[in-house]
Amino acid sequence: MYHLWWLTSVFASIVFAMYIFANQIFKLKGSHIMVYRGVGTTLVLLPFCFFIPPVGSAVFYFISFFQGFLIAYLDNRLFNAANRFGAETTSVIQPISVFFGYVMWFIIHPNLFSELLGEPVRFLVITLAILGVVFSVLNLKKNKFSRYALLYLLPAMLSVTVIDILCKILMTIGKDNLLGAIFYYSLITSFVAGLINLVAFMKGGNSFREVVSFKNIRYAGLPIICIIISMYFLKNYSLFLGTNPAYVMAIIYAYPVWVLLANNLYARYTNKKIYMLPSKKTIFAMVCSIIVLVLAVQN
Repeated sequence: MYHLWWLTSVFASIVFAMYIFANQIFKLKGSHIMVYRGVGTTLVLLPFCFFIPPVGSAVFYFISFFQGFLIAYLDNRLFNAANRFGAETTSVIQPISVFFGYVMWFIIHPNLFSELLGEPVRFLVITLAILGVVFSVLNLKKNKFSRYALLYLLPAMLSVTVIDILCKILMTIGKDNLLGAIFYYSLITSFVAGLINLVAFMKGGNSFREVVSFKNIRYAGLPIICIIISMYFLKNYSLFLGTNPAYVMAIIYAYPVWVLLANNLYARYTNKKIYMLPSKKTIFAMVCSIIVLVLAVQN
């Protein structure tokens, strides 16, 4: 199954795009969606604790709790950035974290870097492929983003890098009980981030009735929870299979392409404004970069 890391990553990318696109359709506040993503997911997962054995590592749970705080911070930063600079700008800058993760993973595992240096051509091809994915995503948006937006999102990008690397480490710790590792990671991070986001939601002058509204739960809450649970499992399983988290995230963070395509199809069927698609050259460059990356890593 290890050689299928790229396929599960593609599915994770599509699910990630579904989550982003769903936010545009539901038209709920970002803080409201974060409550469903955290508290709602926790409530749905909680009953399964009776059927899924826990991971036998205290370190696993400590890092998972820490991840919950990081995710809460990241959510807040990204939604604030989306309010200031727009959702598309935020989504296309985020993949820069892939290159950060690529470098950081080799710093943590210098032996892997030494092995790859023993094949200089392969090392160069993989590096260029990752850069190709990152720059292709950056070129998806026609309007250039500001330097201020980049600087504002820099802490978020570093947070994303740390989160992805820790996810990979956690899945390795729990490899003997992978289902339990994915499940309890999802449960703990959802619980911690959900509580923080719920407090922020209430402090923002919002009513708890909005959260428990049957209409909101039925048409927004449940779909978001289903998408998030799917995303948790696909992403973490992909990170477990991949040798470097950056390889996995390079594919997952190509999700703006799926979002743009979904926007275009949605606009056609609803007779609303058709969103501009990126140029064919940009899409071609991204697809080629991903294919080259997969082939080089698989070799």
